[in-house]
Amino acid sequence: MTRPILQGFLAAMVLLAGCVQDRHKEAVTRIATPIDMSGHWEIDYSRSDNLQSQLNSVSRQVQREAARRSRLAEEGRGFTGSPLPGGRDLVTLARLAEIITEPALLDIMQDDARVRVKRDNSFALICENDGSGLTATNDALGVQRCGWDGEQLFFSLALQDGLDITHRLSRGGDSDSLLLVTSVETAAARVPLVV
Repeated sequence: MTRPILQGFLAAMVLLAGCVQDRHKEAVTRIATPIDMSGHWEIDYSRSDNLQSQLNSVSRQVQREAARRSRLAEEGRGFTGSPLPGGRDLVTLARLAEIITEPALLDIMQDDARVRVKRDNSFALICENDGSGLTATNDALGVQRCGWDGEQLFFSLALQDGLDITHRLSRGGDSDSLLLVTSVETAAARVPLVV
């Protein structure tokens, strides 16, 4: 490899490592265009992701990465990166995702300055918006962010113990449905489980 190519490669790897390590930054990539999500919503499990299939997908991803790292080691090329999660970590992550996504009923109350998502038999997600598109709160539990990313409402919780939970809500194309995507990630298993 020529020196400029090697330097460029190393610079790219350093930048990527920096991006991976900063878990508290939520990328807001689009201009906030809040839409009305008010109403009573029920989870349609027939259209929802299957948690077991998501767990299987993440397990295959981890196995592929382990095989890739093994090949690099056999070729004498080192690899630096975070440790891969074990099977126990992934199962724990799946159980946690199941508990977090358990509520089947959502009641959303919304006005210009506040959105409250009350989840059946669980705590409410509340976002008070000052018009900037992003609200951040630091408290004893960790960092909580919420706001609008285009037409998606997001809630991001980065808890002190290394647990990251992100909820993204948007209206379906038919406007009669609400889409909810939840991502759960822990410090031990840096691969997010998305349901």
